[in-house]
Amino acid sequence: MTTTESQGLKTPKDRSPSYPFIPLKVAIERLVALDAKFGRHPAPALQAGIAWDLKPTSSQAAQTLAALKSFGLVDYQGAGDDRSAALSDDGRTYLRAQQDSVKQEVLKRVALKPRAIAKYWNDWGPDRPPDPVCLDQLVLKGGFTQSAADTFLRVYDETIRYAGLSETDIDAPLGQAVGDDEKPAISVGDLVHVEINGQLVFPEPKRVRAIQTHDGKPWVYVEGSQSGVSMDNVRLHQKGSSEAFTPPPLMEEARPGTKTGWKEERLVDDAGDETFLSYKGEPSLERYEFIRDYLEFRISRIKKATAQAGRDDDKAT
Repeated sequence: MTTTESQGLKTPKDRSPSYPFIPLKVAIERLVALDAKFGRHPAPALQAGIAWDLKPTSSQAAQTLAALKSFGLVDYQGAGDDRSAALSDDGRTYLRAQQDSVKQEVLKRVALKPRAIAKYWNDWGPDRPPDPVCLDQLVLKGGFTQSAADTFLRVYDETIRYAGLSETDIDAPLGQAVGDDEKPAISVGDLVHVEINGQLVFPEPKRVRAIQTHDGKPWVYVEGSQSGVSMDNVRLHQKGSSEAFTPPPLMEEARPGTKTGWKEERLVDDAGDETFLSYKGEPSLERYEFIRDYLEFRISRIKKATAQAGRDDDKAT
């Protein structure tokens, strides 16, 4: 048994590196719409989608806001349900500047804010290798899935072209992702937020119970979860003490007979009744949003059926 297995920690599943899912031109258009809707007031993160005619709680709205954050066009304030997005200095400068030259400088700067775009810009320059070469590099060496590599390459090309980056910009400093330079070290016992694609995985900060290295990268394990998350997706809420911290019991393992590769969560209501939630693969924001949407659909159907039954009873009497 490996050390990871003996500690009850799940080996993390490979995930593609984080990158904005829309290119810079689209992000700028979304920024303009956000400013038009909310003006100089910070936009509540849970309501930002209305600026783009999207369902506020949809994953597309969350990913759009995360893309603006990745490009450094907005800054987050607060956390959880109280989180809001305010224009960053670069975002405000682009929107308010009168000179095209000033706007162009902002575009060049924010185009390289996402770490993945900055990395491959420095590797490839303005005349990147052919698609098959780039895709092999992204998948075989960069940790991208094939579909993510295809999408990233499109976002990369459109962003570089729209920003007007050239040979003279190739020495732009790598790693300009917002907040990376100031990111403090995370240790066992710290309270942290886990953030993926711009959204918090947990509404409240979680205590770090272990940190393991997998394939040369640090992964963080928090209380209440067996799955690890990349250190890149963790931000410090409050420093703690590993000496004074006793990890809580792990989540229950799946019941005997559960299929290999499947996860299971046990829910207990106030009456003590149990509900088991089973799924294949790793938990993710998209998975829980799908489950939420399905449950909302089922609830609406039950409410309609109950209301219809009530009307039928009234007619019968």
